[in-house]
Amino acid sequence: MTSAGADAAVRNLVTTALRGEPVTHLQPVARHSQVPKPPRRRRPHPRVLTGTGAQLSGGQRALAGATGFVAWLTDPLHFLGELLLAPFRGLRWLCRGKEKRRRNKRFAGGWDSAAGGLGAAMYVHGNRVVALGRRQVFLLYVGAHEAEIAWSVPREEVTGVEFASWDPSTEQRATLRWHFRDGSWYDVTARGTGWKQLVDALPTR
Repeated sequence: MTSAGADAAVRNLVTTALRGEPVTHLQPVARHSQVPKPPRRRRPHPRVLTGTGAQLSGGQRALAGATGFVAWLTDPLHFLGELLLAPFRGLRWLCRGKEKRRRNKRFAGGWDSAAGGLGAAMYVHGNRVVALGRRQVFLLYVGAHEAEIAWSVPREEVTGVEFASWDPSTEQRATLRWHFRDGSWYDVTARGTGWKQLVDALPTR
């Protein structure tokens, strides 16, 4: 399938999931490598992205189970390490300039904020797209045959999208910082040439 054909297929899946809501822009996105992980209880389990598990071999499933068990065992050690390092990271943070601290703070507002909802929904492996509707902004998971709404807010709750000029960017990739009316923000990696049109379509910071 050509790129144009793939784009049309994704748009059709998204339009079906949104039940005919007019979409003015679709943007493939990915989770930024430096944003924090959401708490386990907030991590999503998308229906349309779970089909690959059934295709794993017995050995692959056993390996995945063993990896998960090791991660469960080492989680307390990871937490202890983070606790011990926190004072040193805090001191390093205070030594930075105000603007550098703002740039490096990839997420602000807490997990109950609008940005927190977006951040939790981004924590999946698979295809994700932002869709700008007439009244709302959506994040959707896109599977092989179906798309699923993961998160949404009214458009008026998005107070600005800031192009993160301090991060490397190309025509195909850029960091966009989403600002919300409650004061929260969250950094998202936009993929594909359309990211400039996305910035133009929403308030800028």
